[in-house]
Amino acid sequence: MSSSKPESEKTISGIDVMRGVGASKAKPFWADAWSRVVERRGAQAGLLWIAIIGFFAIFAPVIANGLPLWTVELGADGQPVRSYSPLYQSLTATDILLLLGGILGPLLLLLPLAASRQKRLGVICAAAVLAGLVIILIALVQYQMSDAGQDVLAWNLFPWLVSFGSGAVVLLLFFWIAPFEGIPLKFAFSAATIAVTCLISTDRWVAPTFSPNSFVLKQMEGKQRNTYTLIPWSPTQADPAFFNRSPATTVKGAYRSVAEDQLDDGIAFYIRTVAFNLSPRIEGLPMNGEVSSGIVELLSIEAGLQDKPAKEEKALEDWTDAGLAAEGVSDVYIDRFARMGSQLETYRQSILGENAAAATAAAREVVGIVGSIEAANRNAKLMIDDAGTELVAKVNERIGFKIEADGIAKLSYGDRDFYLGTDPIGRDVMSQMLHACRLSISIGLVSTGISVIIGIVIGSLMGYFGGWVDLVLSRVVEIFMAIPVLFLLIVAASVLPRNTYVMMAIIGCVTWTGSARFIRAEFLKLRNQDFVQSCRAVGLPLHSTLFRHMLPNGITPVLVQASFGIAAAIIAEATLSYLGLGPYGQSSWGKLLSLTTGETGVFLWWMAVFPGAAIFITVLAYNILGENFRDAIDPKMRKAAH
Repeated sequence: MSSSKPESEKTISGIDVMRGVGASKAKPFWADAWSRVVERRGAQAGLLWIAIIGFFAIFAPVIANGLPLWTVELGADGQPVRSYSPLYQSLTATDILLLLGGILGPLLLLLPLAASRQKRLGVICAAAVLAGLVIILIALVQYQMSDAGQDVLAWNLFPWLVSFGSGAVVLLLFFWIAPFEGIPLKFAFSAATIAVTCLISTDRWVAPTFSPNSFVLKQMEGKQRNTYTLIPWSPTQADPAFFNRSPATTVKGAYRSVAEDQLDDGIAFYIRTVAFNLSPRIEGLPMNGEVSSGIVELLSIEAGLQDKPAKEEKALEDWTDAGLAAEGVSDVYIDRFARMGSQLETYRQSILGENAAAATAAAREVVGIVGSIEAANRNAKLMIDDAGTELVAKVNERIGFKIEADGIAKLSYGDRDFYLGTDPIGRDVMSQMLHACRLSISIGLVSTGISVIIGIVIGSLMGYFGGWVDLVLSRVVEIFMAIPVLFLLIVAASVLPRNTYVMMAIIGCVTWTGSARFIRAEFLKLRNQDFVQSCRAVGLPLHSTLFRHMLPNGITPVLVQASFGIAAAIIAEATLSYLGLGPYGQSSWGKLLSLTTGETGVFLWWMAVFPGAAIFITVLAYNILGENFRDAIDPKMRKAAH
């Protein structure tokens, strides 16, 4: 019997082995570390969640928006007059830049281009930084110029001057961050990116303000045809009919609930007013707390506000069996209350049936019955009379709520869902959740980026020079470590503008101490190594020695610590927003969480579960990613894992 080796197997000599024949090419350090990170399921889950948050941070304005994606205005004859996109016109410069980056960035990474993915990722990051710096500088100038005269602000060239002036400053100071060889290429790429950013900022200098509800109203009136996006609610869009609606409630369900609440609350108010204001001195009607509560309960049952008992009995027998007779209530008054309950049920059913005449007659009958019973005092008499007047006067209004609810139910608008419910102000929770992704991820990334940059600069000086430089800067680090970040943010919120940029700057300028200490420790180990001595011997500039040769060999711990810093920044922002000190006019998970008890103190479980879960999972994802990254780059941890 003969056997043959598989064709894939090949015998090589020892010399070939020494030459590296058959050996796989070693991965670069960062590529190897990244591959080890993404192999772990925990890191994969964390990256997936962060990717989802990033996706909604970019595309939330076109996924959840109460403005129509496309509107067709109709003339008196029903023919189209004008077509436009209110949603697109309402987008800010930041929205458009993020959408461009969210579309072009993945394409640049996924297309089979000659440049390596690392190079392409560097291009994307450089473009994002340059555009972000321009936007921030323009926002700062706008804030500083807000008190300028109307003549200056109304000047046609003012937006162009501010936008391109800010772009020129950023270009001169930061063109070198472009990942290209040679100054001409760096300058050309930076200039093109900044020019596009300035043009978009100028075009969106003043974005038109639209009211989402006006488009809904015009569509109801037949003046428009509107096409909406996936979640047709803006984060600030509210309606009194939508207060405190639980998840999966529809618009028509909310309006029907309002109509029923208006009717039932009015009847219940009248019942309570009568029951607790009758005279306790009436013979055959010894009013006390138990009798009043019994009257309220049984009138509510007779009026249809509560479910009736399982057994079917006559009204008078129900009242007799309720124990009122045992309390000393005579049959005469039991009969009167029974007739009151019957008339209140007629009143309720007539309004639901949109019969104003029958409802008015029933209300007057009830008022007449109550009028024959003595009130406790003059004020009690006035309260009962006012409640009776309201019962009669609001018949048409309560029928109007019913008609409006039925009309809404016939429209496509009535089929809209509140997937995650609404808050106490009537705003859609899901829309706010999606728009809050941008605040959370930007706070985490930008503030941590600021802290890492400051920490690297100060830590590198401490570790490279040592001596008195290290001593002085170490005291500075200790001072900043003693500053409580949360209390500083609270104080800053009361004296500085409450916006995202201020919060980013404060968090970044205070939380850099950890990065500085890590870099210092690494540079203390590296400064006496041969390659550093060689840099000194050939006379390289200090910045080249520190940031081009030493930093790549000592930045690993800082990158690990940065993931935990992002999680800490998200927690800080959520805490500040929970306290009501977050940025104005922006949705926030912490702000949603603060509305858990509502305006009336009623616990809204969906306001606690969904924002709380988003904060918890996001922070957990960053922490898991940081731990896995630390394990992947630490040789000791890798050895222990094997």
